[in-house]
Amino acid sequence: MSTGLVLEGGGMRGAYTSGVLEVFLNNGIEFPAVYGISAGACNALSYISGQRNRNFEIFYRYIADKRYISVENLQKTGSLFGFDFIFGELFHELLPFDYRAFFNSPVNLKVGATDLKSGKAVFFEKPELDEDFTAVRASSSLPFVANIVSLGGKELLDGGCAMPIPIERSIFDGNKRNVVVLTRDISYRKRPRPEFPRAVLHVKYGDYPNFVETMMNRAEVYNGELEICRRQEQDGCAVVIRPSSPILVSRYEKDPERLRVIYEMGIADCEKKLSEVKDLLKKG
Repeated sequence: MSTGLVLEGGGMRGAYTSGVLEVFLNNGIEFPAVYGISAGACNALSYISGQRNRNFEIFYRYIADKRYISVENLQKTGSLFGFDFIFGELFHELLPFDYRAFFNSPVNLKVGATDLKSGKAVFFEKPELDEDFTAVRASSSLPFVANIVSLGGKELLDGGCAMPIPIERSIFDGNKRNVVVLTRDISYRKRPRPEFPRAVLHVKYGDYPNFVETMMNRAEVYNGELEICRRQEQDGCAVVIRPSSPILVSRYEKDPERLRVIYEMGIADCEKKLSEVKDLLKKG
């Protein structure tokens, strides 16, 4: 039996996850497998490559850069986030990513995306990842503000559509214990009202009826995953690290100082849970 690390997405709320992972790096805490969705998958890259402060530097120095996120990007490329910039110039020149350390690390990364045809989550493991991190792009490609990503014969969008908290995949893979990093506080539940009306979804994604149904059922799925986390936590099978107060920024937040506060909350909350994480890992 082993312990999985499960990382929720949430756009720029992922600054919280950056803080949590920084504490893990500073304390030499490693997991056999990391399950990342969207921003969770993005944060996992620098964690696995062992690059301290890199996730912080990415959002703090470049979130206000139009090349990173902007309406101009959306108009020019169909994507609000500038993935070509993020996984291009940013990864290779501005804040170079240590590809060798990442791929040589014994930690496996499993990136979740949503298959439009089936409406279900699909996962890509580290050996399947290319230098452009196409699977991570797919996992982060939000409906309506990003292009569909083709990979492995599948048409993909944001992993959070089908499996926002990938704890079920970790359990399915045999991890009896999990450390789960959420980007919503303990009081949060997703409202049953769909984010987008069915008619709007049908206009954009009518060729993918299973995906439309997935989007209509997101609240039920998300709240169900929260319940799994709660039960595992009660049973002593999980340590759940969640914001100690509500994160009020949107997933598109562009103020680096507001994100820094969230990052520091992640550090503080993780440090309070650190002994629990270590105890869980000692169990195997």
